[in-house]
Amino acid sequence: MSIDRLPSTSGPRHALIAALAVGYGAFLAFVVFWPSPIDKPVEGILDRAIAEMHERGVPAFVDYSFIESAANVLLFVPVGLLFGLIVPLKWWPVALLLGPALSGVIELAQRYLLDERVSTINDVIANSIGATIGVFAAVLLRAVVKARDDKVIERHDVMQAASSR
Repeated sequence: MSIDRLPSTSGPRHALIAALAVGYGAFLAFVVFWPSPIDKPVEGILDRAIAEMHERGVPAFVDYSFIESAANVLLFVPVGLLFGLIVPLKWWPVALLLGPALSGVIELAQRYLLDERVSTINDVIANSIGATIGVFAAVLLRAVVKARDDKVIERHDVMQAASSR
């Protein structure tokens, strides 16, 4: 490779983000459009696990509802991260709207298309919180990568100027 040309990293980064988005999108679709609640087969195990946690001193507010909400938050953190990485950096605030919009569409689809699923505004709120955390993580990640890239470019420019003397 010639010293006067920096390698492009945008192509591989975009390809990786696209692959992750497709993979996580498929996983998310599997989870949210499963015909019955995804945890129904393990409902008894969950109840026993929660009871055991309470016996061991975990506060009573950590119940099924709390765990379900926390799971919804965690489920949407990668959604927000991917939205935050996909949109152009100057448009990152738009990514803050995409997570709640997606969650709303999912909840509406569950309400009208899946008889056994329950859609609630609490799910939309929890999903939106997770997506927002993900978007802010993406903005932070992009700032760190940009700072690193700027240093690499600066170092390259200094080396190129020194070699042309």
